[in-house]
This record gives sequence, C-alpha cells and structure tokens, in this order.
Amino acid sequence: MAARPDEKERTYTALPSIAAAAERHGFLLVLSGPQFGDVFPLSAGREIVVGRREDADLRIVDEAVSRRHAAIRVEGSGVVLLRDLDSANGTWVDGRRVAEERLSDGARIQIGGATTMKFVWADELEARWQMKIAEGALQDPLTGLFNRRHLEERLASELAAAQRHGRELSLLLADVDFFKAVNDRHGHLAGDEALKMVSFVLRGAIRKEDVLARYGGEEFIVIARETGLQGARALAERIRRAVERSRCAWHGHDLGLTVSIGVTVSIGLAEYVPGRSDRELLEAADRALYLAKQAGRNRVVAVAAAASEER
Repeated sequence: MAARPDEKERTYTALPSIAAAAERHGFLLVLSGPQFGDVFPLSAGREIVVGRREDADLRIVDEAVSRRHAAIRVEGSGVVLLRDLDSANGTWVDGRRVAEERLSDGARIQIGGATTMKFVWADELEARWQMKIAEGALQDPLTGLFNRRHLEERLASELAAAQRHGRELSLLLADVDFFKAVNDRHGHLAGDEALKMVSFVLRGAIRKEDVLARYGGEEFIVIARETGLQGARALAERIRRAVERSRCAWHGHDLGLTVSIGVTVSIGLAEYVPGRSDRELLEAADRALYLAKQAGRNRVVAVAAAASEER
C-alpha cells in the first residue's frame, strides 16, 4: 500500500477572492485635531453635513468648527463635491479657501482651528485596515480606552472650549490602590485582568459626554465636561463605590484554583479655573490624588481654585 503524502508537504490551490476587486467608496480620515484617527465612510447619493452640532451627519468636536460647517455629496462615478455652509472660519482644500470644490483622491480638507481630514477612495478591506491603524493610534491595547496621547490632545481642546464659552470643566485622576500587591500576589496577568475590570467599571459609571482614558500604568483620567466641583465630586464618588463593589475572577494555573480579586481606587479631582493651562489642571488633580492616598486611599479629594478639600 502506497504511503500517504505528508499533509504538511501538500500544496493546495486557491483563486484570489472576488473581494479583492471590490467597489471603492469615499472615506474621510482625520489626520489632526481632537478626533485624530477617526475614519468616516461617505454614503453615495446623499448630502452629508459636517459640523459641531450633535445631530450633524458627521460631527466634529472642535470648537472652531461651525455648527453646520460644510456639506459633502458623493455623486457617484468618482465625483465628490464639498460645499462650505457659510462657516465662520471657512473650509480649506489643499491650502485654499473654497466655497465649493470637487474633491480628488488624497485631497486635504481643513476646518476649524485644528481639524485636518484627508479624502480617499478605498474598498472595504482598505477601510478596515485604516480603522485598525486609527484604533492603534488612539486606544490603549489592554483596556480599549483612549490612550494618553489622545487624552492630552482632547484635554487641550476641551479647555479651549471651556475658556471660550465660559463652561465648567473638571478633571478626575483615579489610581488603583496597592496595585503592586495584586501583581506580587497573583502575577502580572492577574493584574491586567484587574485593570480591565476597572476600565469596564469606569465606562459604566461615567456619562456619555465625558472623556475616559488610561493615563498610564494603573492611572485613569476622566474629563468631566460642563461639570463643576460639586458634580465632579458626585461622579468621583460613584466611580469609587462602583470599583469597590466589583470583583474579577482569576484562575491561578500554578495553584489550580480560582480567586476573586477586588481593588479600590483613590481619586483626585480638580476644577478648571479660567486661565489655567492643561498642565496646571493635571498637576492640580495629581496633587489632589496624592492627598487622597496620604489620607488612607479609597477616597476622593477635590481641589478648587486655590485650596484642597477632603471628602
């Protein structure tokens, strides 16, 4: 009986996927600004309004962008028209201010003070690749939250908006208490699970309009928009209690048993004062966090304009 050929040595034949020749669509890639890395697909046959309003088809959170800033319409057959909607700061294409412009592949669109977008034609495979690149640029790989780079860019933008419109804003800096002890006792993989649990709890505790990011290590930051010291304190307490009640299960393979891991967080919060820079606000929140840890951890300490106040 003839020996069967080694399966590892066998070469299988295959034809290229039809998807490789898929139809191309229009996309906008955000190259700079508070939403750096976002990818917006453009639907053919309808006008898409770009602006700051919450009901805009393509919302750009940039205070220098008008509420209804511009409109884009994909006519088909590679024809894409961009039209300015009498915006305050104008719409610019490849460095030129335009009232109406036919976009070519690779055209750069500037709106507001900080937002630059690139128009591209791409198929679904290319679009998914662009989205993955965007996610990697914006997100912390362990928790899926925004990363420090995006947080710092977003904070500068939010402070500018608060300054311009006289809005309240607070910053919450949360740190997992005794996190090193979790790693030492259960291992670093268990520590990662604890951080993912905390990030999950934080997502559920904040409001839709708040901005949440992993600042580094076991530190997390929340930008509480249109929120003064009293509201920020209530939010911080809600977060602190939610984390304190939560547990994650960890199966220690070396011991062969499952353990329940719980942690607490200390939170320092600072209220934005007009004229204060993003660095000064971060330093104030960090100072409040230090006071919370010095006072015994698992607590909230707030810093107002010039004085600290413990819960």
